[in-house]
Amino acid sequence: MSAIRLANRYAKSIIGLAQEKGELENLYKDISNLKTDLELSHQLQVFFKNPIINPSKKLKTVEALYKGKVSDLTYSFYEIIVRKRREPQLADIADAVIEQYNQINGVLAAHVTTAVPMSPEMVEKIKNFVREKAGNPKSINLESSVDESLIGGFILKYEDKLYDSSVASKLRELRKSFSEN
Repeated sequence: MSAIRLANRYAKSIIGLAQEKGELENLYKDISNLKTDLELSHQLQVFFKNPIINPSKKLKTVEALYKGKVSDLTYSFYEIIVRKRREPQLADIADAVIEQYNQINGVLAAHVTTAVPMSPEMVEKIKNFVREKAGNPKSINLESSVDESLIGGFILKYEDKLYDSSVASKLRELRKSFSEN
């Protein structure tokens, strides 16, 4: 089974259970924190992906890191993932949970990469652009990053769309055009 299908199945299961128990918001908060932990700690990523480490040691680590700090539902979910030996896909499962939560709540996730940090006015302009193009979602969760190699402009990703208005992209197009002529 592909990692994406597996992640979506686990996400669908835990989201359904969380909705039944009225704990969807707690689940979202806990899973968002897990995703942040995995993004910030390369060692934690390697630890969960390492097949040599005994699952009982991974369970003890999950207990030390999360027991009492997340909801009982979320903690039980983490335990099931480790017992089923699916912890290498933990980051994918977290992404799938967040994506499905966003769909349920009408939140559109978007990511913009710019050459320089954006001003609050520019953030609002980007959000308005996305709102107009995406059919006016309830809210927009806009993440941003800086990549100086863009020289200027921005790259915007949302849903399955990519809008590249960077200077580096325009220069590549010009270079390609000149080489063809």
